[in-house]
Amino acid sequence: MWEECSSTVTLGGQDQRRFVRLAFRAVLLSTIGSALVGCPAPRSPVQPDLGLRALEIGRAGAVLSGVAGDGATVFAALTTAIAPTATTAVTIEAISVRNFRADAPAWQVRLDGAGGPMVVTREGVVTALGGTGSVAGTALRGEPGAVVAALDAATGVVRWKLAVDATEWAVVSSVAATPDGVLVGGSFGGTLRVGSHVVSSGGKADGFVARLGAGGGVAWLIRVGGAGADAVQGVAAAGERIAIAGTFAAGADLRGKALNAFDDRSAASDGFVAELTGAGAVRWTDTFGGKGDDAVAGVAMTAGGQIVVAGTVRESAHVGVGELTVNGSADGLVAWWGDGGAPGAAILVGGAEPDGLRAIAASGDRVVVAGFYSGSLRLADRSLTASGGDDAFVAEIDVGGHVTAAWPISGDGREEVTALTSTPGGFVGGIAHTAAAKIGDDTLPSPSDSLSGAAIMARSMR
Repeated sequence: MWEECSSTVTLGGQDQRRFVRLAFRAVLLSTIGSALVGCPAPRSPVQPDLGLRALEIGRAGAVLSGVAGDGATVFAALTTAIAPTATTAVTIEAISVRNFRADAPAWQVRLDGAGGPMVVTREGVVTALGGTGSVAGTALRGEPGAVVAALDAATGVVRWKLAVDATEWAVVSSVAATPDGVLVGGSFGGTLRVGSHVVSSGGKADGFVARLGAGGGVAWLIRVGGAGADAVQGVAAAGERIAIAGTFAAGADLRGKALNAFDDRSAASDGFVAELTGAGAVRWTDTFGGKGDDAVAGVAMTAGGQIVVAGTVRESAHVGVGELTVNGSADGLVAWWGDGGAPGAAILVGGAEPDGLRAIAASGDRVVVAGFYSGSLRLADRSLTASGGDDAFVAEIDVGGHVTAAWPISGDGREEVTALTSTPGGFVGGIAHTAAAKIGDDTLPSPSDSLSGAAIMARSMR
């Protein structure tokens, strides 16, 4: 097995400080490995690299709605609609990375509701479930509402549950582990209740972030928003440092700090990023975007302390002191912030067709992003052409905006990365596909139900 060293593969040779657009080449991990021949010997022993593995876990009528992992086990949530009532139930299962067999899960647990984001914490596997009426045996207000539940990682036994509901509706978009519990982010309308904490929206929709401690106790709850449509789409934590990111319309604020829109007279959404203290106080905020509606896919915090946001932008986007011009109608965006909110590198990923990013996760000092494209994606001096409808990719990018590894996901149908999370020394992704597909060296069979193709991809260093 070879080990990645600190060398990087730089595409295009452009200075990132000028915020020049980068398009990147989707290559297999082995290609990156061969480029690193001659790296200095490692200064310390490394874990064995088990590489990238893909496994089909789909079943008719089910949709993959969340993944998590601890490096040794992958946890996946498959949501199934139940006729004729149109209610939903989610099956959460644990699959060994070393065994990696869909027919031999360590355990399976079925709960009422629709699956959502998941994360591994010190307490086990924490997952968000959505639905109307009763979810996981918990009565909810609003349509829909949500429940956050912690499951024992070894057995799947539910340890605790907490309602996240509102007088109108509430949706959990993201979860992240903290030293003593979990962060929960999302959006709501009306008056939101999380435990004994309550906040009210200032307009159509607002974002929220809650910190939960051991046993599901609520430490604090804060609102993000104004008179327009606002949302939190990503949360991340490193120790007592907390990062959040999402979208907002003109007039929104975070704990009294105004979020500056690109155009105060426009209803289009811009993106925001902020760092909070462990107690929920605002350290700094920054915004980015342009004339069109922009979207945020998530936020990550690297081992080096950088805060990185992934999203999708249209036309052009102002990030930090620079402006990025989109090649097609939409491109993916990856942007870095350093100490005190100082802007770092910012790159666009895309071609002439609509492209964008779906998710982001930390990978040491780098980040892993997942995205989609159709038609041809510009790759330095050549192009990658989608095989069928939309194709997908996962790529690892360093702090300078250089792609260090990439994995294409292609087939005759539509492929989409529905979830992505970091694990010790690697990552886990959830994939939806409508036909046979190829991920690295693994081939996914065509699903019997084109709407129910589901697979997990895992890279582990254990």
